[in-house]
Amino acid sequence: MEACSVTIENGGTLMAEAGTGTGKTFAYLIPLILSGKRGIVSTRTKNLQEQLVSKDLGFLSKLREFSYAIAKGRGNYLCSRRLNAFRPSDNEESAEYARLVGWANNTETGDIEEYGFGKSVLWEKVHSDADACGGKKCAYFSRCFYYKARQRWERAQVVVANHALTGINAMLSDDSKILPEADVLIIDEAHALDQVVSDQVGITLSRGMFETTLNRLLKLGDRGTYRGLLANCPDLFSPVESLRADLEIFWMKVKTGTRHRERIEGTFFLKDIMYGLSASIGSLIEEMKKSALGLFSEDDEIELTAAVGKLRGLAEGLETFPDEAEQYVRWAEVEENRISLRMAPVYPTEFVRDVIVASAESVILTSATLSVSGDFGFMERILGVGGSEKVLVRSPFDLRSQISLEIRKEINLQSGNGIEALASAIREECSKKDGGVLALFTSRDVMKRTWERSCEALRRMGLKPMVQGEMPNSLMLETMRQSENSVIFGLDSFWEGVDVKGDSLKCLIITKLPFDVPTEPITLARTEDIEKNGGNPFYDYSLPKAVLKFKQGFGRLIRSREDTGRVLICDGRIETMAYGRMFLEALF
Repeated sequence: MEACSVTIENGGTLMAEAGTGTGKTFAYLIPLILSGKRGIVSTRTKNLQEQLVSKDLGFLSKLREFSYAIAKGRGNYLCSRRLNAFRPSDNEESAEYARLVGWANNTETGDIEEYGFGKSVLWEKVHSDADACGGKKCAYFSRCFYYKARQRWERAQVVVANHALTGINAMLSDDSKILPEADVLIIDEAHALDQVVSDQVGITLSRGMFETTLNRLLKLGDRGTYRGLLANCPDLFSPVESLRADLEIFWMKVKTGTRHRERIEGTFFLKDIMYGLSASIGSLIEEMKKSALGLFSEDDEIELTAAVGKLRGLAEGLETFPDEAEQYVRWAEVEENRISLRMAPVYPTEFVRDVIVASAESVILTSATLSVSGDFGFMERILGVGGSEKVLVRSPFDLRSQISLEIRKEINLQSGNGIEALASAIREECSKKDGGVLALFTSRDVMKRTWERSCEALRRMGLKPMVQGEMPNSLMLETMRQSENSVIFGLDSFWEGVDVKGDSLKCLIITKLPFDVPTEPITLARTEDIEKNGGNPFYDYSLPKAVLKFKQGFGRLIRSREDTGRVLICDGRIETMAYGRMFLEALF
């Protein structure tokens, strides 16, 4: 708290690592509130935003009066104009529309988080959208949920945002910023900032993005008739369907000509086709301007303008992606139900340093995992915050007495019986039936095969096994909190942000040390860059990154002074390899 207070009062940048149980949110919130300065707190996810607002800020506001607000991207807010203009086309849409209208008449915020009927199938068509917004000219402006939210942000002393929104805001010009100007910027969960910002700064072209935009214009209904904005423009049916067919051929070529998450180097082999698609989009836009003139209501005109804006953005992406760009890496993602092309900066260091960090006089970057054995150098380089002040506060919990640690050296996932050995170890731990179990995996394939060998046996034990992907993460965690016999098989998103106390989570199983796959596009580009500059990719990048993630995973188990539990590490390298001691040193 003293370190945060000095930074807030005097300016500068502070890196603060604070272990579980230190109360780091109070450490930065209390001096911020007492200073009277405006602050933006950015955390990783919407769930963490909600937690920070309802729990920490809610509590502090009872002790001292101050204003605070939660800020989310505009896609989280209902657009009254779009809802009023929407016309259902079948019984399912009619029922959902009636629920949305009923909710709209009662909600104060229009935030989808408050919509109590599960996921809305119509949300894409009725949420607030920058391209479909008339701003102050809109008849609904005075009661617009999104702009009312913006007004709350402007009035608040403390605004709680997420990293994605912070990144998007930083990319906008000064006259179109979403978030208010602030004296203090606090980046909570700062270890995750570079990954989230890379996603925002780069390019994503997905098959789904194109399909959604074209379906908004024209889609063949169940009865063989066209629906969509251009349903009354027969002259445009052919160019839209021609573009749709060309895109389908293009995505099939991507699927057959690339491998999932394989790095793309040099000129992309589909460059000519991508340029051709961009030209076709340009031609369609011109034809729409001629053929659709004067045919639309004001609402449909706005929606058409929005669709054109999205088409232009996709066309720009099609022209930018094919050629190599310095300090950017490209790859394809080819999955069963999703195909996309991605382009991201190798490091977002300059953007974080020169745009995000430079936006406030006082910047605090905090997390439970910013250092490797007390050395902040790795995250300092990644985030471009060299020369910052540092403070390290270890967890007040007595982890050595609260945790029993076991290492299974005999489990080798590269061997023929590795999966069965891992499944057997998990079944054995679960059979102790002394509380919930969280098994953390680094590979979806390994998780799936281990699950297949374990789930029935766990059910026969009277346990509740759950695997990531079969239900929402939030539902899995809520189930675990409400029971003492849940077993979760989880991937990346379960290595952090999981807060389950008591016997609901008694055992943590780390199935493998969390090294990045060396062929992952950004990992490969970063290791090559380190090699080129005379460094050692393993010790300068791969090892510290794995240690930080290991610390995150390990921190899921003990969430209070009363918690006790077991950790099972199913990777013998932690004892047999010289670098293994760095993982253990990072824990206690």
